[in-house]
Amino acid sequence: MHYTNFSHRQQWWHKKINPRKLLLISLLIAVLFNFFLSSLNSTAPPAASIVKLYPPLTTATASSIYSVTVNNKPVFVEKYNSLSYVQFAFAGTANIEIQVKEKVNKYTISPKSYKLPSRKQGNKISFSLTVPRKLILHHVNSLDEKLFILADPLEENPPQLGDRQVTNIINYQVDNTGKINATDKIQQAIDDVAEHHGILYFPAGVYKTRQLNLKSHITLYLAPGAVLAAITEADPAHGRGLLQLENVQNVKIIGRGTINGNGSYWRPRKGWYTLILLKNAKNIWLQDILLKDPAVANVWMSYSENVKIDNLKILANPQPEFLNTDGFDFWSSRNITINNVLYVGTDDATAHGGDRESQIHNNENINVRNSVFYNGNGFKIAATKIPNYIKDITYENIDVVFANELSGFWPISGGYFENIYFKNIRVEDILNTPEDDKSARLFTWLIRVGSGDPDSSPERFGHIRNIFINNLTVEHRGGAKSVFLGYDAQRNISNVVFDNLCIEGKKVSNPQDAYFDIQNQYVQLKFTSSNPTIVNIRASALYASQGNAGQFRITRTGDKSKPLTVKYTIRGTAKNGRDYQKIPGTVTIPVGADTVAIAIQPQNHNQRQRLKTVLLSLENQPHSTSYMLSPNFQAVVNIRES
Repeated sequence: MHYTNFSHRQQWWHKKINPRKLLLISLLIAVLFNFFLSSLNSTAPPAASIVKLYPPLTTATASSIYSVTVNNKPVFVEKYNSLSYVQFAFAGTANIEIQVKEKVNKYTISPKSYKLPSRKQGNKISFSLTVPRKLILHHVNSLDEKLFILADPLEENPPQLGDRQVTNIINYQVDNTGKINATDKIQQAIDDVAEHHGILYFPAGVYKTRQLNLKSHITLYLAPGAVLAAITEADPAHGRGLLQLENVQNVKIIGRGTINGNGSYWRPRKGWYTLILLKNAKNIWLQDILLKDPAVANVWMSYSENVKIDNLKILANPQPEFLNTDGFDFWSSRNITINNVLYVGTDDATAHGGDRESQIHNNENINVRNSVFYNGNGFKIAATKIPNYIKDITYENIDVVFANELSGFWPISGGYFENIYFKNIRVEDILNTPEDDKSARLFTWLIRVGSGDPDSSPERFGHIRNIFINNLTVEHRGGAKSVFLGYDAQRNISNVVFDNLCIEGKKVSNPQDAYFDIQNQYVQLKFTSSNPTIVNIRASALYASQGNAGQFRITRTGDKSKPLTVKYTIRGTAKNGRDYQKIPGTVTIPVGADTVAIAIQPQNHNQRQRLKTVLLSLENQPHSTSYMLSPNFQAVVNIRES
């Protein structure tokens, strides 16, 4: 009976589907199966991605314009004055969908240099990331509100509560609801933890505070969702820093939490304080945190050295709008590296100055790279109080999405500006409507008496020399000509080289085509054209597992007649030499070759996490043009469990 029934069903099947249809079905199944196999190596299936959401504050205001999902998970879109932002961490692939309150006709995702493929359908915009990025969605129809997308890598080795070196701030009966001033208890915890060189851990919550004085040998860790917020009952730290790092060394401020200056409240009430102020500080590390709503500057460094800043996000969008919300101020400081930061503000992204009131007189050996600026002024160098030199400064691989001015040099009250490099800088817009604002320009380099500056006089004038501007690309130059003015044969502007300058789509070889106004004979500019070496990195094999190596590939342009050694930083949740075979931190592209591979060979058979990351970031060559970094300066390989 069983076999008879089977035969009957078989006859029914053959009656319903003829051999030609069977062949088509078989081919379709084979194609789908092959597509599935290839997708394992090319794109991430849902199980091969991780998204970590940061807990929003219960008091946070949601955007009424945008809503966002990442891999189908809703992400809170926080409204901060006239902008909105989302923050999350991921590994693998992040499929991002943004829903706008109206049908999308046009939009821009910046930096444009990332060439990020995206799609719009109705009121939705979607795109995917496999590398951490800081993005700006703007020019959406006629909407004013911009959306900042802060896509972090997974945290690597965050402190764990319960570890011997980790102290929970809650153990000090500190209020984390934001209702009670917690300054005294937090300060006591800082003093205690610093004594044993420990880590002070702030879990998610709001901690209201006045000025906190950090001590040497302490790590301040702000967990995702943790906010240090300036009090509004009294001026938190007039003339100083909400976090004051004075006469200290070996201090870290890290984590995915936020420092909120409540500057929009305090500046109209004459509040004047920096979020993080370094004075006579040494060996300082700032990483991952979000700085928000400062009253004045965000990070001020005076008489300080050996400072590393990485993956900081700064949102300085005060209302009512005011100036002075500088990103990073350098005052008689040296040996500073700023990498992979976002600065959104109303004034200078970076500014230089100094005096002779401490052991360090010069601003020197400062390296700013791989960053995104949306601000009033890009690179301001202005000296007061007679510093000696501002020298050996590098700005590299930076996208200036919007600014009122790209660069202002003012050696009008002392100081000599020398050996300053701008490499692979990309400017999208100098003012949103450059034709209507004649004050908007790229460069303002002036050696003359400054109006209203009592320290400015010809006897104090410095010079501007040995400035190298390589691969500057400007999409919109602004409404006014750039201005260059020297004073005399000694206090002059000399040996300024523009190599591969491109303005509004045209290669520039003379001052006229660059819209430069050279106002006297004490200005010497040179225009050249070269075939530079530019390096980039990508993950050519995005996933690795036992027996299946992942792979990075580093590529160069330009001269191939010599070998090129490139340094890179190794980060990620996977441990070099434990979870995968050890890689050295440098790689050499051979003579005649334009590319080299770095293999990631998993070797830990007991991996407990379903996905670990290897993040490589290219390092630059400061004060040199041996090679330059491209917008693709970092990449990630993901190690899957066996």
